[in-house]
Amino acid sequence: MPDNDPPSEIPEVSVMLVDDHAIWRGGVRSMLDDTEFVVVAEASSGHEALDRARESEPQLTLLDIRMAGGDGLDALQALKAEHPRMAVVMLTTYDNPTYMARAVAGGAAGYLLKGVERAELISSLRAVCSGEMLLNAKDLVRSLRGISDHALGSDDLVEPLTDRENEVLRLLATGLSNREIAVILFVAESTVKTHVEHIIGKLAVSDRVQAAVWAARKGIITTAEAV
Repeated sequence: MPDNDPPSEIPEVSVMLVDDHAIWRGGVRSMLDDTEFVVVAEASSGHEALDRARESEPQLTLLDIRMAGGDGLDALQALKAEHPRMAVVMLTTYDNPTYMARAVAGGAAGYLLKGVERAELISSLRAVCSGEMLLNAKDLVRSLRGISDHALGSDDLVEPLTDRENEVLRLLATGLSNREIAVILFVAESTVKTHVEHIIGKLAVSDRVQAAVWAARKGIITTAEAV
């Protein structure tokens, strides 16, 4: 069985838990017992998380996505804006490329699913604290690329989309801005803007919203995930 006890030379890491279920927070706190990760704050909503973060200044935050008191992905952006050096790991039940894309764009260092084993959780958090990114943008794009590729060859296209335009369309359809897409694809925002303009022309639609609707209609991304 893996030994998750912290080596004596590793300093403590202050942690904030953000989830609207107290039982879940208690379970994670128990998983972190006897490690270098010390829970210094808890919050049940994104708004409360901002207050707790200002008070305790945690080095690491574990943040749920869907909460009764506000969207965790919006909270992610607010937390990173106020505390850019704080590492944030999304811990959620949703294995969803759309949410992963927003997490990448928002500056999350990791994306883990609830139900993760203790050994994996601890090793993942240690990796994040050592500067590693558990969220790999290239892997994310690859997963998006695998969604309904046949739809992109539709006969009603004015001109076939390039591979890069396919990637931009899928990200655009999740509601990401040009700036956020640029972060994920490691390109300039102006480059994304040009791709979006080409996509709109090739799809013969009026704007990016209609491009997202087209993507949902073709099954490239589900209607629930589209903007």
